[in-house]
Amino acid sequence: MNTDNVHNNQTVMGEEKIADVTSELTSVVKAKPLSSKEQINLTKKGKIVVMSLPSVNKTEANQWQRIVDDFKIRLQKIDKSWQLGTKAHLQSQDRLLDTRQISELKTILEQIGLTLDLIITRRRQTAVAASSAGYSVQQETLTDTLIDIDNLSTIQDLAEPLYLKNTIRSGVEICHPSSVIVLGDVNPGATILASGDVFIWGTLRGIAHAGYLGNRQGLIMALRLEATQLRIANLVARIPDNPPVQSTAEVAYVGEEGIKIHSAVNFHRLHSFINSKNYWERVK
Repeated sequence: MNTDNVHNNQTVMGEEKIADVTSELTSVVKAKPLSSKEQINLTKKGKIVVMSLPSVNKTEANQWQRIVDDFKIRLQKIDKSWQLGTKAHLQSQDRLLDTRQISELKTILEQIGLTLDLIITRRRQTAVAASSAGYSVQQETLTDTLIDIDNLSTIQDLAEPLYLKNTIRSGVEICHPSSVIVLGDVNPGATILASGDVFIWGTLRGIAHAGYLGNRQGLIMALRLEATQLRIANLVARIPDNPPVQSTAEVAYVGEEGIKIHSAVNFHRLHSFINSKNYWERVK
Protein backbone atom coordinates (compact mmCIF):
# COMPACT_ATOMS: atom_id res chain seq x y z
CA MET A 1 0.00 0.00 0.00
CA ASN A 2 1.36 3.43 -0.99
CA THR A 3 0.91 5.67 2.06
CA ASP A 4 2.20 8.68 0.12
CA ASN A 5 -0.76 8.43 -2.26
CA VAL A 6 -3.19 8.21 0.66
CA HIS A 7 -1.65 11.26 2.28
CA ASN A 8 -1.72 13.19 -0.97
CA ASN A 9 -5.38 12.32 -1.59
CA GLN A 10 -6.35 13.46 1.91
CA THR A 11 -4.44 16.70 1.36
CA VAL A 12 -6.20 17.31 -1.95
CA MET A 13 -9.63 16.61 -0.44
CA GLY A 14 -8.87 18.96 2.46
CA GLU A 15 -7.83 21.67 0.03
CA GLU A 16 -11.07 21.21 -1.91
CA LYS A 17 -13.15 21.65 1.27
CA ILE A 18 -11.18 24.75 2.24
CA ALA A 19 -11.63 26.12 -1.26
CA ASP A 20 -15.42 25.56 -1.05
CA VAL A 21 -15.69 27.36 2.28
CA THR A 22 -13.52 30.20 1.03
CA SER A 23 -15.74 30.54 -2.04
CA GLU A 24 -18.87 30.78 0.16
CA LEU A 25 -17.29 33.39 2.41
CA THR A 26 -16.17 35.40 -0.60
CA SER A 27 -19.71 35.41 -2.02
CA VAL A 28 -21.03 36.72 1.29
CA VAL A 29 -18.42 39.42 1.47
CA LYS A 30 -19.12 40.46 -2.12
CA ALA A 31 -22.92 40.74 -1.54
CA LYS A 32 -23.91 44.32 -2.25
CA PRO A 33 -25.31 46.31 0.68
CA LEU A 34 -28.96 47.24 0.35
CA SER A 35 -29.75 50.68 -1.00
CA SER A 36 -32.21 52.97 0.80
CA LYS A 37 -34.94 51.87 -1.64
CA GLU A 38 -34.32 48.23 -0.73
CA GLN A 39 -34.40 48.73 3.04
CA ILE A 40 -37.09 48.72 5.71
CA ASN A 41 -37.45 52.28 7.01
CA LEU A 42 -39.03 53.84 10.08
CA THR A 43 -40.60 57.30 9.93
CA LYS A 44 -42.14 59.14 12.86
CA LYS A 45 -45.40 60.87 11.86
CA GLY A 46 -47.04 62.67 14.74
CA LYS A 47 -47.92 60.17 17.42
CA ILE A 48 -47.27 57.08 15.30
CA VAL A 49 -44.29 55.45 13.64
CA VAL A 50 -44.62 54.16 10.07
CA MET A 51 -42.66 51.06 9.11
CA SER A 52 -42.27 51.06 5.31
CA LEU A 53 -41.27 47.91 3.44
CA PRO A 54 -39.43 48.09 0.12
CA SER A 55 -41.08 47.01 -3.11
CA VAL A 56 -40.57 43.43 -4.23
CA ASN A 57 -37.46 42.66 -6.28
CA LYS A 58 -38.53 39.67 -8.34
CA THR A 59 -35.01 38.97 -9.57
CA GLU A 60 -33.43 38.48 -6.14
CA ALA A 61 -33.58 35.22 -4.23
CA ASN A 62 -34.03 35.19 -0.44
CA GLN A 63 -34.76 38.91 -0.48
CA TRP A 64 -36.97 38.82 2.61
CA GLN A 65 -34.24 37.47 4.89
CA ARG A 66 -31.74 40.01 3.55
CA ILE A 67 -33.93 43.03 4.26
CA VAL A 68 -34.90 41.74 7.72
CA ASP A 69 -31.28 41.05 8.69
CA ASP A 70 -30.25 44.46 7.34
CA PHE A 71 -33.01 46.15 9.36
CA LYS A 72 -31.96 44.41 12.59
CA ILE A 73 -28.40 45.68 12.13
CA ARG A 74 -29.48 49.25 11.32
CA LEU A 75 -31.81 49.36 14.34
CA GLN A 76 -28.73 49.87 16.54
CA LYS A 77 -28.20 53.28 14.91
CA ILE A 78 -31.82 54.39 14.41
CA ASP A 79 -33.06 57.29 16.54
CA LYS A 80 -35.66 55.83 18.94
CA SER A 81 -37.21 59.06 20.19
CA TRP A 82 -40.63 57.60 20.91
CA GLN A 83 -42.34 56.42 24.06
CA LEU A 84 -42.69 52.75 24.89
CA GLY A 85 -45.91 51.36 23.46
CA THR A 86 -46.13 53.88 20.62
CA LYS A 87 -48.38 52.58 17.84
CA ALA A 88 -46.75 51.54 14.58
CA HIS A 89 -48.33 51.30 11.13
CA LEU A 90 -46.86 48.79 8.71
CA GLN A 91 -46.82 50.03 5.10
CA SER A 92 -46.29 46.82 3.12
CA GLN A 93 -47.08 48.26 -0.34
CA ASP A 94 -47.12 45.51 -2.99
CA ARG A 95 -45.27 42.96 -0.85
CA LEU A 96 -47.13 39.73 -0.11
CA LEU A 97 -46.90 38.91 3.61
CA ASP A 98 -48.07 35.81 5.45
CA THR A 99 -48.87 35.54 9.17
CA ARG A 100 -45.33 34.30 9.95
CA GLN A 101 -43.71 37.36 8.37
CA ILE A 102 -46.16 39.73 10.06
CA SER A 103 -45.39 38.07 13.40
CA GLU A 104 -41.65 38.44 12.74
CA LEU A 105 -42.03 42.19 12.12
CA LYS A 106 -44.26 42.53 15.18
CA THR A 107 -41.56 40.95 17.36
CA ILE A 108 -38.88 43.27 15.97
CA LEU A 109 -41.05 46.32 16.63
CA GLU A 110 -41.78 45.20 20.19
CA GLN A 111 -38.06 44.97 20.88
CA ILE A 112 -37.76 48.72 20.22
CA GLY A 113 -40.90 49.69 22.14
CA LEU A 114 -43.39 49.88 19.24
CA THR A 115 -46.80 48.20 19.04
CA LEU A 116 -48.00 47.06 15.62
CA ASP A 117 -51.50 48.52 15.23
CA LEU A 118 -52.38 48.84 11.53
CA ILE A 119 -51.28 47.15 8.31
CA ILE A 120 -51.60 49.12 5.07
CA THR A 121 -51.35 46.98 1.96
CA ARG A 122 -52.15 46.74 -1.75
CA ARG A 123 -52.42 42.95 -1.63
CA ARG A 124 -55.66 41.22 -0.69
CA GLN A 125 -53.77 38.15 0.54
CA THR A 126 -51.81 40.32 2.97
CA ALA A 127 -55.04 41.98 4.14
CA VAL A 128 -56.56 38.56 4.81
CA ALA A 129 -53.45 37.38 6.70
CA ALA A 130 -53.38 40.56 8.79
CA SER A 131 -57.08 40.35 9.62
CA SER A 132 -56.72 36.68 10.57
CA ALA A 133 -53.91 37.67 12.94
CA GLY A 134 -56.15 40.28 14.58
CA TYR A 135 -54.71 43.48 13.11
CA SER A 136 -56.53 46.46 11.68
CA VAL A 137 -56.20 46.61 7.90
CA GLN A 138 -56.31 49.37 5.33
CA GLN A 139 -56.16 48.16 1.75
CA GLU A 140 -55.00 50.57 -0.93
CA THR A 141 -55.00 50.43 -4.71
CA LEU A 142 -52.11 51.22 -7.03
CA THR A 143 -53.91 54.34 -8.25
CA ASP A 144 -55.26 55.71 -4.96
CA THR A 145 -53.42 58.98 -5.42
CA LEU A 146 -54.49 59.41 -9.03
CA ILE A 147 -58.27 59.04 -8.84
CA ASP A 148 -61.02 61.55 -8.29
CA ILE A 149 -62.93 60.34 -5.23
CA ASP A 150 -66.12 61.86 -6.67
CA ASN A 151 -66.00 59.29 -9.47
CA LEU A 152 -67.44 56.45 -7.40
CA SER A 153 -67.99 54.05 -10.30
CA THR A 154 -64.27 54.22 -11.07
CA ILE A 155 -63.36 53.52 -7.45
CA GLN A 156 -65.67 50.54 -7.32
CA ASP A 157 -63.92 49.01 -10.32
CA LEU A 158 -60.41 49.38 -8.90
CA ALA A 159 -60.51 46.53 -6.39
CA GLU A 160 -62.12 43.15 -5.98
CA PRO A 161 -64.17 42.41 -2.85
CA LEU A 162 -62.24 41.51 0.28
CA TYR A 163 -63.35 38.11 1.60
CA LEU A 164 -62.51 37.33 5.23
CA LYS A 165 -63.16 33.95 6.82
CA ASN A 166 -62.82 34.87 10.47
CA THR A 167 -64.52 36.80 13.25
CA ILE A 168 -63.46 40.45 13.44
CA ARG A 169 -62.44 41.14 17.02
CA SER A 170 -62.90 44.26 19.11
CA GLY A 171 -60.42 47.02 18.28
CA VAL A 172 -59.85 45.82 14.71
CA GLU A 173 -60.69 48.11 11.78
CA ILE A 174 -60.95 46.84 8.20
CA CYS A 175 -60.85 49.47 5.43
CA HIS A 176 -61.20 48.37 1.78
CA PRO A 177 -61.79 50.29 -1.50
CA SER A 178 -64.56 47.92 -2.65
CA SER A 179 -66.99 45.56 -0.90
CA VAL A 180 -66.14 43.58 2.25
CA ILE A 181 -67.54 40.08 2.88
CA VAL A 182 -67.05 38.52 6.33
CA LEU A 183 -67.77 34.85 7.00
CA GLY A 184 -68.04 35.25 10.75
CA ASP A 185 -69.15 37.79 13.34
CA VAL A 186 -68.14 41.42 13.77
CA ASN A 187 -67.76 41.97 17.50
CA PRO A 188 -68.56 45.17 19.43
CA GLY A 189 -65.66 47.59 19.09
CA ALA A 190 -64.74 46.35 15.59
CA THR A 191 -65.27 48.50 12.48
CA ILE A 192 -65.75 47.63 8.81
CA LEU A 193 -65.34 50.37 6.20
CA ALA A 194 -66.04 49.64 2.55
CA SER A 195 -66.46 51.95 -0.41
CA GLY A 196 -68.89 49.34 -1.72
CA ASP A 197 -71.15 47.01 0.29
CA VAL A 198 -70.68 45.27 3.64
CA PHE A 199 -71.93 41.67 3.85
CA ILE A 200 -71.68 39.83 7.17
CA TRP A 201 -72.42 36.10 7.11
CA GLY A 202 -72.89 36.16 10.86
CA THR A 203 -73.84 38.70 13.54
CA LEU A 204 -72.92 42.35 13.09
CA ARG A 205 -72.45 43.91 16.55
CA GLY A 206 -69.74 46.44 15.72
CA ILE A 207 -69.76 49.42 13.35
CA ALA A 208 -70.30 49.02 9.61
CA HIS A 209 -69.76 51.85 7.12
CA ALA A 210 -70.73 51.14 3.51
CA GLY A 211 -69.98 53.58 0.71
CA TYR A 212 -67.58 55.44 2.99
CA LEU A 213 -66.28 57.57 0.11
CA GLY A 214 -69.76 58.93 -0.53
CA ASN A 215 -71.49 56.07 -2.36
CA ARG A 216 -75.15 56.13 -1.18
CA GLN A 217 -75.85 52.97 -3.16
CA GLY A 218 -73.87 50.92 -0.65
CA LEU A 219 -75.68 48.25 1.37
CA ILE A 220 -75.06 46.68 4.77
CA MET A 221 -76.39 43.14 5.10
CA ALA A 222 -76.06 40.67 7.96
CA LEU A 223 -77.68 37.45 9.15
CA ARG A 224 -78.25 39.24 12.47
CA LEU A 225 -78.13 43.02 12.45
CA GLU A 226 -77.25 44.19 15.97
CA ALA A 227 -74.76 46.91 15.05
CA THR A 228 -73.84 49.64 17.51
CA GLN A 229 -73.84 52.01 14.55
CA LEU A 230 -74.64 51.89 10.83
CA ARG A 231 -73.16 54.32 8.32
CA ILE A 232 -73.80 54.63 4.61
CA ALA A 233 -71.99 57.45 2.79
CA ASN A 234 -72.46 60.49 5.08
CA LEU A 235 -75.55 59.13 6.87
CA VAL A 236 -75.55 57.59 10.35
CA ALA A 237 -78.11 55.41 12.12
CA ARG A 238 -78.27 53.46 15.36
CA ILE A 239 -80.04 50.18 16.04
CA PRO A 240 -82.67 50.39 18.82
CA ASP A 241 -81.55 49.02 22.18
CA ASN A 242 -84.18 46.27 22.08
CA PRO A 243 -84.80 45.50 18.41
CA PRO A 244 -87.35 42.81 17.52
CA VAL A 245 -85.84 39.37 16.95
CA GLN A 246 -85.55 38.66 13.22
CA SER A 247 -85.47 35.15 11.81
CA THR A 248 -84.11 36.30 8.44
CA ALA A 249 -81.15 38.35 7.25
CA GLU A 250 -81.63 42.11 7.09
CA VAL A 251 -80.24 44.85 4.89
CA ALA A 252 -79.64 48.53 5.67
CA TYR A 253 -79.90 50.96 2.78
CA VAL A 254 -80.42 54.65 2.01
CA GLY A 255 -84.07 55.47 1.41
CA GLU A 256 -85.82 58.78 0.87
CA GLU A 257 -85.81 59.59 4.60
CA GLY A 258 -82.35 58.27 5.44
CA ILE A 259 -81.05 54.84 6.41
CA LYS A 260 -83.73 52.16 6.53
CA ILE A 261 -83.70 48.45 7.37
CA HIS A 262 -85.54 45.80 5.41
CA SER A 263 -85.62 42.02 5.19
CA ALA A 264 -82.87 40.87 2.84
CA VAL A 265 -85.28 38.41 1.21
CA ASN A 266 -86.12 39.66 -2.29
CA PHE A 267 -84.65 43.10 -1.49
CA HIS A 268 -83.28 43.67 -4.98
CA ARG A 269 -86.52 42.47 -6.56
CA LEU A 270 -88.53 44.93 -4.49
CA HIS A 271 -86.15 47.89 -4.56
CA SER A 272 -84.25 49.84 -7.18
CA PHE A 273 -81.57 52.52 -6.79
CA ILE A 274 -82.69 55.75 -8.47
CA ASN A 275 -79.59 57.64 -9.62
CA SER A 276 -81.47 60.92 -10.12
CA LYS A 277 -82.68 60.79 -6.50
CA ASN A 278 -79.54 59.16 -5.08
CA TYR A 279 -81.44 56.69 -2.91
CA TRP A 280 -83.15 53.27 -3.03
CA GLU A 281 -86.87 53.28 -3.80
CA ARG A 282 -89.42 50.52 -3.54
CA VAL A 283 -90.53 49.26 -6.92
CA LYS A 284 -94.22 50.04 -7.50
